[in-house]
Amino acid sequence: MEFVKKRVLITDVDNTLLDWQNLWYETFSAMTQKVLEISGVDPNELYAQCSVVHQKYGTSEYSRLLEELPCLRQLYGDDVVTVMAPAIDSFRAARRRVLQLYPTVEDTLKALKASGVFIAAFTESKAFYTGYRFRKLGLDGLIDYLYSPADHSMPDGTAGARFYEPESYSFKHTVHHYTPEGEVKPNPDILVQIIADLGAAIDEVVYVGDNILKDVLMAQQAGVTDVHALYGASQHKPEYELLRKVTHWTPEMVERERRALKPGGLMATHVLEKEFAQILPLFEMRS
Repeated sequence: MEFVKKRVLITDVDNTLLDWQNLWYETFSAMTQKVLEISGVDPNELYAQCSVVHQKYGTSEYSRLLEELPCLRQLYGDDVVTVMAPAIDSFRAARRRVLQLYPTVEDTLKALKASGVFIAAFTESKAFYTGYRFRKLGLDGLIDYLYSPADHSMPDGTAGARFYEPESYSFKHTVHHYTPEGEVKPNPDILVQIIADLGAAIDEVVYVGDNILKDVLMAQQAGVTDVHALYGASQHKPEYELLRKVTHWTPEMVERERRALKPGGLMATHVLEKEFAQILPLFEMRS
């Protein structure tokens, strides 16, 4: 059997390169616990309003969340950010504590890059937080291209300051392209377009991701060598339940993923059971 040498890696980001589920849970929990402590609002009301805002912007990482929660605006008006400064500080402290790459990710990416493999990332996470994490984790330049949605727009009436200097989230080396507005995984057409943008052929590409529906199915539909980052599969962690309470996912999205996760629903061609480094043999094939 002949193999075409793989020269391009396209990787998902969240729960593939880093434990996004844990990062989100630790930061969101730290922030909301402080919000509840300061405000005394009902937790169920808080979570329900978070879900409404998250669905409005299509992300569970909306950076202006607190300013748009009716329960907080009713209490504090335009002073929400000032009053909730300790909650924002708690969010940042938790992020400093837990933000890190999975074991073997950095060394594996460096080894692939040193061997001439072109590396791109394709994520559904919005531009701002993705950019911030890339810079803090040393991925700027290690990954050649990033494809992500643009950031959410800021509504009228929210404070204009970002709280971060542009150097925290803008790139120096990685080329950042935006995916079409409103398009989400699994979308094999976008993946095929990314491959065309990279000047590669379908059979030269390996795609890796943690989500059996959004990543594995998409790669298979595009005809790309698919790899399931099983070590990063997060749907059954306890943290997932809190995310479901405040998620931006619609019921239809949740049901579609539930069906895909059923035994025998979808099978990956290659599986990384323990760590990211297990992907290396796929790039050692020769024709």
